[in-house]
Amino acid sequence: MTLTFSLGGQDHQIELIDDPTSETLAQLKAWVPADITLHSAKIAGCHIYWPTPILARLERGQDIHAMPPGSFLYYPDRQYCEIIYDALQAETASVTVLGRLKGDIGWLRDFADHHRRRAGFEIHTARLSMDGVSASPPPAFGNATPWDRIRQARRDVWAAEPAEIGRLISGEGLNIPFGPMATADGYFRAVQESLWQLWVRPDRFDAPARRAAAVNALDLGIGRIGHFCHMSASQAVMEDGIAAVADDALPLQDVLAELILYAGRMSSWVDLRIPWYEANELTKRALGRSV
Repeated sequence: MTLTFSLGGQDHQIELIDDPTSETLAQLKAWVPADITLHSAKIAGCHIYWPTPILARLERGQDIHAMPPGSFLYYPDRQYCEIIYDALQAETASVTVLGRLKGDIGWLRDFADHHRRRAGFEIHTARLSMDGVSASPPPAFGNATPWDRIRQARRDVWAAEPAEIGRLISGEGLNIPFGPMATADGYFRAVQESLWQLWVRPDRFDAPARRAAAVNALDLGIGRIGHFCHMSASQAVMEDGIAAVADDALPLQDVLAELILYAGRMSSWVDLRIPWYEANELTKRALGRSV
């Protein structure tokens, strides 16, 4: 199979591995065609990535540092897909290799350098598609129950940037908007990672302990994202999440899956608005380091 990565009017081909047993590839095929938001690495460097609604365990895990330029991979812990364009400088992770970008990758290095420097100022999108694969109409869940509202909220945040992101970045005051932006990004990711640990290792704790841990993670998110950052819509989703986690009639794995994908996508929306490169250069100057 070949995945087409379309950016700036140019199509680039990614040759996928041949593995009909791969759950990750099956979910990728079910997701495309899709418009994606592109992100720059914060620590490891030398790759671009984008959030996906793919929730799959590690398959044939390989050290991310062993991946040559052009590698296309899935990072299970964060639910990202990534393309590497040079040797990484940091980070320890095992990843699922999905394929390889075909042809010269010089265009990707050039784009990634521009993208990294303009993070927070420009939002870049691309499109993923595969021949013979068409989009399925998204389901609608309504708002009759907490479970309905969670699933609808997850669908909505994957369709477009939520209105409360605009409200977050338009705030004014001491250390605002940067303080709330950085806090929201970090705590959405903390909720996502905490729930992911419960989802990916369902046998680690018994059911009551797993439910208690999930409630604790969501409570933490409510305290910082809702009460501190005043993101009331996300607070309502996490409150519904607590109700759904406590409902023994609902499969806990399914509830966790929806909340993981909601929190991860919200983190990514905030991440797009933070000028990471400029913030890092300012930090180095504040520390007395030359830039």
